[in-house]
Amino acid sequence: MLISANLGFLFTDLSLPDRLRAARDAGFDAVEMHDQAQGTDLGALARVLGDMPVVVLGTSMGDSMGRAALSRDGFAQDFAAAAVAAQALNAGAIHVVAGKGGDEATYLHNLDHALARTPCDLFIEPISPRAAPGYFLSGFAQAEAVLDRFNDPRLKIMADWFHIRALHSEAEGHALLTRLRPRIGHVQLARASDRGAPCPDLCTEIAPLMALLRGLDCPAIGLEYRPDEAPCRAIADTLAALRA
Repeated sequence: MLISANLGFLFTDLSLPDRLRAARDAGFDAVEMHDQAQGTDLGALARVLGDMPVVVLGTSMGDSMGRAALSRDGFAQDFAAAAVAAQALNAGAIHVVAGKGGDEATYLHNLDHALARTPCDLFIEPISPRAAPGYFLSGFAQAEAVLDRFNDPRLKIMADWFHIRALHSEAEGHALLTRLRPRIGHVQLARASDRGAPCPDLCTEIAPLMALLRGLDCPAIGLEYRPDEAPCRAIADTLAALRA
């Protein structure tokens, strides 16, 4: 199982090229990011990356946390920039960020637009109202319904344990991951209570969750958390604990 560093949350005191270097130095197998690549020298980023995989990068966020459900013209611009970045960095997937507010017709139109314009997988992520009140894609049943509308194997769910636990109990979360495994493109980890480090020493949920993900043959997990103070305060320590 690859473990990916989410560069929107980790090493944020550094420039993006230095975040890539820091992730490699800490022992991560891969990286992922929000929209940081757009507006950065993609050639320079690609040289720093070398053969380190980019699991996923996102469309532009801005104050609205994306525009896929808000604007057809605005999203077309956002997606074009994300697709260029994904191609330059050989990213495996693009996260289509829905945004706060919006409507279903706009969202479905923009997903169709995106699917027609990239060979990449597209991820949609349910984000809980606890974290982002008003976010358009706010639950897993809603995400499943979107996948049903398209029936395209490239359109997948990105499942973040923090958001799962904001919406469901631990047992329900395990059942959700098990049932949706064929439709999940990527799983992200953070401590459910406060998006802190997903370190087994800090949270009893993490060890059984890792066992479940290994049993489901999950190819990669992304660490999207806010680094803690002690214990497990070092990012490399959290990484080592998850691999133990």
